[in-house]
Amino acid sequence: MQIEDIVAKFSTGIFVWYNFKENATILYLYSINKDKEIESFLKNKGNVTLCNIKKGNENIDDVKKFDYIIGVDVLEESESPVELLTFCRNHLKDDGRLLLGTENRLGIKYFCGDRDPYTNHSFDGIEDYRRITAADKKDIDGRCYSRAELNDMLCMAGFCNDKFYSVMPNLKEAQLIYADGYTPVEDLAIRYFPFYNYPDSVFLDERFMYKDLADNDLFHIMANSYFIECSPDGKFDETMHVTLSLDRGEENALVTGIYEHDGIRGVYKKAVYSEGMKKLYEMQDNLDELRRRGISVVQSKIENDKFVMPYVDKPVALVALREIAKKDKEAFFDALNDLYELILASSEHTDIVNEKDRNSANGKDMGVILSKGYIDMVALNCFYDETIEEPKKRFIFYDQEFYFENCPAKAIFYRSVSVIYDGADMEFERLIPRKEVLERFDLAELEELWQRISYRFTSELRNEKELQLYKQERTCDARVIYSNREKINYSASDYQEIFVDIFKGLDDKTKVGNNKKLVLFGSGNFTKRFLNEFAGCYDIFSIIDNNRSKWGTMMDNVPVNSPDVLRDIDSDELHLIICIKKYYGVVKQLKEMGISKYHIYDPSNEYPNKRREIAQKRAAGMIAENSGNTGTDGENEKKPYNIGYIAGVFDLFHIGHLNMFKRAKQQCNYLIAGVVSDEGVRLNKQAEPFVPFEERIEMVRSCRYVDEAVKLPLNFCGTQDMYKVYHFDVQFSGSDYEHDAYWLAQKEFLEEHGSTMVFFPYTQSTSSTKLKKAINAKIKEYGLYEE
Repeated sequence: MQIEDIVAKFSTGIFVWYNFKENATILYLYSINKDKEIESFLKNKGNVTLCNIKKGNENIDDVKKFDYIIGVDVLEESESPVELLTFCRNHLKDDGRLLLGTENRLGIKYFCGDRDPYTNHSFDGIEDYRRITAADKKDIDGRCYSRAELNDMLCMAGFCNDKFYSVMPNLKEAQLIYADGYTPVEDLAIRYFPFYNYPDSVFLDERFMYKDLADNDLFHIMANSYFIECSPDGKFDETMHVTLSLDRGEENALVTGIYEHDGIRGVYKKAVYSEGMKKLYEMQDNLDELRRRGISVVQSKIENDKFVMPYVDKPVALVALREIAKKDKEAFFDALNDLYELILASSEHTDIVNEKDRNSANGKDMGVILSKGYIDMVALNCFYDETIEEPKKRFIFYDQEFYFENCPAKAIFYRSVSVIYDGADMEFERLIPRKEVLERFDLAELEELWQRISYRFTSELRNEKELQLYKQERTCDARVIYSNREKINYSASDYQEIFVDIFKGLDDKTKVGNNKKLVLFGSGNFTKRFLNEFAGCYDIFSIIDNNRSKWGTMMDNVPVNSPDVLRDIDSDELHLIICIKKYYGVVKQLKEMGISKYHIYDPSNEYPNKRREIAQKRAAGMIAENSGNTGTDGENEKKPYNIGYIAGVFDLFHIGHLNMFKRAKQQCNYLIAGVVSDEGVRLNKQAEPFVPFEERIEMVRSCRYVDEAVKLPLNFCGTQDMYKVYHFDVQFSGSDYEHDAYWLAQKEFLEEHGSTMVFFPYTQSTSSTKLKKAINAKIKEYGLYEE
């Protein structure tokens, strides 16, 4: 299945779980455009009649009745919703069902800043469109309603029996569905991924609000959208909760449902597509294998093309472990140790190690390697029954669909630790710091490797790479949420001074003629990003941090000291930039120290950059220098781009590299080459470079076509990171990435910012990979090492 097909079928999610009767008669209502995927899905369920509500109902026989009448967004786009519902009531069989997908104008995403789907403005629906004039109404295609309004309209049309299901995040990309009266029992911050109409306007993360909404009986009232089942005979589908994974493609897309029949709850899984049946049997085999190895699993079986199991009324281990941690730290560590030992017992051990993982480890011990690594043996995929006497038996696993061959056990355990801490509040982190857990279980040293293995699994399963372009347009970056929220907290002038003009006055002399002293407060990720973004732009006097263990250390050759050093700096000399996400305590601390002037670094903001300015000046100088010359390689011709950028390892420098640089320079006035560090090669390529970094960058720097060669930072080396530094006009890349979803997403990002990406064909006869193979072959031939 192509990625376009996967995305197109997302809209069927609100129906794929529903238990349709066979050979049904179906009336499909649509408005402006009918959904072809929904139409195709319904045709597999029975005989479908189409009805465009904008054109009237003349093609529908007055006496004809249907088993199902189905519509999505039709109430919102109808000029007379009650009249439309009355029409549906008149054409529905007595035992039929009206199934509607509707938006909720009081959905939580709109309170988080998302724009109304019809007006394209934030908060219009929340205010019941009171700011929309009569003239404006002519230009919009519809409006959303609240649940109370929907109930009233249904009752007025004769639908007094209905069942509401809350749909998350929306009708077209359903992931989670909850029947009225049923609320989440797990942490949605980990397993739910919101989508928005306009992500750039969002200023709150809805994932962390659902527990409070449920606790205050607001979960269903503030659902983003609804699936409504209207039943003349008062009978309804037995489903209580549905989890959908249509983003996984044909083989892995599943529906997980919780239902209640005659007062007894049960759970089932079914494949969305026929290709997915194999996955159900594999999951059963995996659970049977774990059971044989003495690990507790939920009882299950395959029945009528469904994977069925009982409903377990016990907390998910994730929730239980957090509660244990709050009461007893050592009991928490004991429980984690039990979980780790279960992971160790889940498979035979092996000496075979994935070559890429070995290279990433760079000689460090990865611990036990499992022949089969059940990557989902995490606290999110098991229950915890504290009434069981034997501690290890308290963990009862389910949903073990996948395993990695030759997988480090610590990679799986690290995933579980991450699941516990991701989404946890600051109080939990304060009680038991994540770092303490990583060090206690020997996970800290190779943390980047464990992260990479985990990402490798999730990215493949969720088609992250292929869906990146799609998600880039529909999901919200945490940095955008952070930035938008800060803008609300300050006046426009204060925000400009504190968050935007962070370098203003830094190059000015003090009253006595001294240079300003730049001090960064914080030594975490924000500071690392700052140091990479502005490397070489400013002399940094000191980094300060409240963490005593950091004092006396160095970050990028800058000393880390106590905040007390601020007392020795004259206020006229001090230029202080806070590089901490949660800076509120620091601001209070500074005020207590008598310091009222400071700036705050926001990674999502655009700042002036001296490296960018230097590149632009050099490019301008080259244009002036070449304007009257007759050179080679088109040096005297006007080029399509000013500043160009190209990145790579450039190992075993060869003719292919030379040709790429030459072609790139022919198209730009100033060419910047980013060279991956040795650590970056090990981390990203899972390989060891033949030529050390210092030699590789010197060879690149010596190439006549390269105007500037820079070392790419380890963690901030992507296209978007480097664009933020240089604002280059074009990035050059190899043609083998021309149709790659990840690179296409990067190209779209560049084009949104006035830049672009150009793909060059490689020199087919020569590549670093071919050279390495040839060298290794010769080494083997001459017996210089043994395999």
